[in-house]
Amino acid sequence: TREKERVVYSSKTYIPDFVFKRISTVVETKFCNKLVREKEIIGEINDDIIAYKTTYPNLVFVVYDLGIIRNEDEFKDSIEKQESVIVKVIKH
Repeated sequence: TREKERVVYSSKTYIPDFVFKRISTVVETKFCNKLVREKEIIGEINDDIIAYKTTYPNLVFVVYDLGIIRNEDEFKDSIEKQESVIVKVIKH
């Protein structure tokens, strides 16, 4: 499903981009088009992980990057240390 599921965490409601219920997976997309977005995306992903993990054990984050993220490994390594979390950076 696309943007139909809701995950309530504390007083905030999160709406995942895509949910695959059969495999208990959320796919969330992010767009990095300016320098400040790189840091914002890290914060957004960390918030999403906390909320989505309450309902879905598997998370995939796809980050579309317009050349802002200089070190892809550094960007995703700490995030991917969390169980069943994958980050894919797509360079444009």
